[in-house]
Amino acid sequence: MKTLISIIQPRLEQAQLLPDGLWELLDEQAYLDYRDSADFDAAWIAAYQKLHRDGLKPVEQEQMQEWSRLAFDQVIRASGSGDLAAYIADDIDLIFCAHLLGVEDEFVHWLAECYAEQRLPA
Repeated sequence: MKTLISIIQPRLEQAQLLPDGLWELLDEQAYLDYRDSADFDAAWIAAYQKLHRDGLKPVEQEQMQEWSRLAFDQVIRASGSGDLAAYIADDIDLIFCAHLLGVEDEFVHWLAECYAEQRLPA
């Protein structure tokens, strides 16, 4: 996971989390429906519930908020969709929180791989 974080973090900080052309090809409603599907939602929630955020130091919590904000801002500027921006910001939060807490989770690892490859989890 550390290797994936080392790929995602600089892209996030350089406003290059996802490629610009991605949004033109994306069927936004179909993707949002996929994200809202029972299987995806259940896997996301299960991963989230493994994280005990009270184990984060205040400086780590602030950094997590900054990374999430960066992701949200980039996606809303590029796509114009608050829903997409919120989902992606939540994914980034989940990925970095798991990393900081040292939590290994197959679903979170898959999310991180997707973003490291500059594609949406699907």
